[in-house]
Amino acid sequence: MRSTARWLVLLFLAPVALRAQDSGNGYLFGDPVARLNLRVGYAHANAGSDLFQETTDLLSLNKSDFSGPVFGGELAFRLSPRVDLSFATEYEGVSLNSHYRNFVDNNGQEIEQTTTFQRVPMTANLRLYLTPRGRSIGRLAWIPAGVVPWLGAGAGAMWYRFRQEGDFVDFASNNNVVPLKVESSGLTFAAQGMGGVDVTLTPRIALTGDARYIWAKANPGADFQGFQKIDLSGVSMTLGLTFRL
Repeated sequence: MRSTARWLVLLFLAPVALRAQDSGNGYLFGDPVARLNLRVGYAHANAGSDLFQETTDLLSLNKSDFSGPVFGGELAFRLSPRVDLSFATEYEGVSLNSHYRNFVDNNGQEIEQTTTFQRVPMTANLRLYLTPRGRSIGRLAWIPAGVVPWLGAGAGAMWYRFRQEGDFVDFASNNNVVPLKVESSGLTFAAQGMGGVDVTLTPRIALTGDARYIWAKANPGADFQGFQKIDLSGVSMTLGLTFRL
């Protein structure tokens, strides 16, 4: 988390230092050729597979607990007046403390454990702007439009981790309580669709709101044999700043 925050701060400071350059009173000197977006918001995890179902049935967790904050960044390059190619990544993660719903240990104490669920999608995307992003005045000045809606789609990979550690009931061995650490993690294919709107604040900066649905599943690995593929899909909604470069 610290390295992610440090990365976001560095990305934020670079365009801020540039925003006062190459801009006039309400216009830019030339059509921007790239943009950088930094955003934060909320990511809803579908948590629809049987691994999540068993976890929420046995432990004091709900499916909604696997949703949480998201931090993201995206760097895009202009292909045409209304089309961009972008490269995006996000971090979504929660660490959840829990105990068994219907079991306690021999001393009457809760049987406690921690479940960690993290997702990091990394995608290449095409974005289509539904209205012109701005207009040129003469050969030099470019004035950004006030409000510009857009749609997009992309594909790539998702790194994920589902980890549980703590004390667990061994149902195959007289319900003994044993310490255990199990994990499924790795890379898997991901695809997403998205839409949003850019609202111009200054010639160089826009406020961007967007919604994304990402689809991904992964094999659970040796620690979770017998389970279906892990459902990594979900919806995120974010708000952030877009810097025209």
